[in-house]
Amino acid sequence: MSNNILMLVLVVSMTIAGCSSTDKNEDNVTERVVTSDFVLEVTTPTVLGTGETMKVKGTLKYTGIKPVEVSHGKPIIRFSFSGSNEERNYADVGYYTEFKSGQVVEVEDEFKVTKKGKQNLFVDMTADISLTMNPIEIVVK
Repeated sequence: MSNNILMLVLVVSMTIAGCSSTDKNEDNVTERVVTSDFVLEVTTPTVLGTGETMKVKGTLKYTGIKPVEVSHGKPIIRFSFSGSNEERNYADVGYYTEFKSGQVVEVEDEFKVTKKGKQNLFVDMTADISLTMNPIEIVVK
């Protein structure tokens, strides 16, 4: 009888362990770059498996007081990922946006993960704003 209870406890424990929230996408990071008038934030998972889709989100917020006109490409935040074979065709510079205090622009993108190992997510601003973000390391299993 005690062996049966022990076996039942073991099976239940293993089942619960198998259902625990160890999703591959649970390791997210948000990187931030702050200048005098803008804040750039990028949120991405940092651990993925090949064949998965990596979803990335960038947010640009204007924190200045007076409205400012910014020349940029479309989208204003561009991403590239070394762990994917996908290429992006972006529109060239030639767009203008007047940013008002507190205004936020969001850009989302996704990449099909195809390469294992340590990869990098690169973030590029196409605007005439001085913002540089270091590559974000992504581990692909």
